[in-house]
Amino acid sequence: MLKSRFFIPEKLIINGGNPVAGSVDISGAKNSILGLMCASLLTNEPVILHNVPNISDVLELGQILIELGVDVRYNFRQKILYLHAAKITNNIVSHKASHIRASYYLWGSLLARFRYTKEFDSLKVYIPGGCSFGGKRPTDFHEDLIRSVLGASIEAENTSEGNYLIFTLPKKHPETLRPIYTTLRVSHGATFHWLLAVAGAQDVKMIYNASLEPEVSNLIDMLQQMGLGLTGSESTGIIYDGKNKSLLKGGNFYVIPDRIEAATYALLALGTKGEIQINGINFEHCRPWFSQLNKMFSNGIFYSPDRTQLSFNFCNRPKFNGVVMQMTPFPGAETDIQQIWTPILGLAENDSMITDAIWPGRDGHLKEMRKFGLNCESEKIDIVTSQVIANKEALIVKIHPSKYHAADASGMDLRGTIGLILSAAIAEGKSIIKTPAYALRGYPNLVYNLQNIGIDVQTSSEGEEVELLPYYEA
Repeated sequence: MLKSRFFIPEKLIINGGNPVAGSVDISGAKNSILGLMCASLLTNEPVILHNVPNISDVLELGQILIELGVDVRYNFRQKILYLHAAKITNNIVSHKASHIRASYYLWGSLLARFRYTKEFDSLKVYIPGGCSFGGKRPTDFHEDLIRSVLGASIEAENTSEGNYLIFTLPKKHPETLRPIYTTLRVSHGATFHWLLAVAGAQDVKMIYNASLEPEVSNLIDMLQQMGLGLTGSESTGIIYDGKNKSLLKGGNFYVIPDRIEAATYALLALGTKGEIQINGINFEHCRPWFSQLNKMFSNGIFYSPDRTQLSFNFCNRPKFNGVVMQMTPFPGAETDIQQIWTPILGLAENDSMITDAIWPGRDGHLKEMRKFGLNCESEKIDIVTSQVIANKEALIVKIHPSKYHAADASGMDLRGTIGLILSAAIAEGKSIIKTPAYALRGYPNLVYNLQNIGIDVQTSSEGEEVELLPYYEA
């Protein structure tokens, strides 16, 4: 029975070496929900989101919205989140943003709102946190986005409480705003942020090199239903018609299923030689990782006629060869699964290789996975491109056949921590995963789900409670 509390333990204790068996219901997408929550600021009418994942990011962003004056209520059992930004009463995004990297979505959505409501003419924001991937990811292109779309000026302020940015909207419409925004590399976050910010733009805008991810479509669909003039798609280029002159409409909206969560449980079954049924998926969104598994195994992989369920039976899986996997923007191999594939590929009969030029900083997990016996080497290389101003590098991980054993390790980011949990589930004996909070940011009811499919996992009594949101009576 799920409990009406959100507890984050200091440690997970996992007795591994047993195959999983059972089924898991897939939740709403972690990579969608925060952007959809911020879109609720673009209207003064109620917004009701369905299929909302019960993760700490939702609770913490909800608390930030409450501080801004939004009526926020959540029914985690029915996965319904009620948001009503009738009036914004505070223009400071507090230090709570330090826990959530995607809190920069608030920048564009609040400033776009202020263009019409005149509730404030400036916004002060705590520089966001979240996963670092071996070093803080810069927010420079998000700042550039705000200048490009809304013409706001930006100043930095360092205080004893931390570092802030102050955005000030221009008093009159700037004549020099750029109509086209782009980044040197495809960015999910920048695409989301642009879509939210253009709701306050007063002329035609276009985004080039937009992210192709399904979560982007989820936000586009919501904004179009709210009345924002968006044409094209994330695969053809997105154009905003510049005709919006007021706040948008509210309504009911749906969070798409989490394709990364689905992949995680499938790979857990593969690693433990188990079987699992995964319910409530969108097959097309899962196609990249599903196709990879289908290439590796000719038997034991099934999907329902309506393609909302996937079943994997790896109890008698054969030995498998290593693969070369290049992480690329959707619909290619997902960089978000790179760290989860790593311990799985250590079970192959021969060498594998992973290359990641999207987030080459995703390598902090390797040191911790070596504690379980992962035999691997990694390096970063420069990428030569035709764009002289591009400064890119790629991570290359060479994974050799490995023999796993129990170990104690520490989480470092969301997907890397999940990779450690898979390593512990595969290895025989008692393992301890410290700082599992990273994983709980993106995996709803993680401990409950793992126990339900046969993983012997216990939580430490020490930890912290995340403040719950007011309850919504659906």
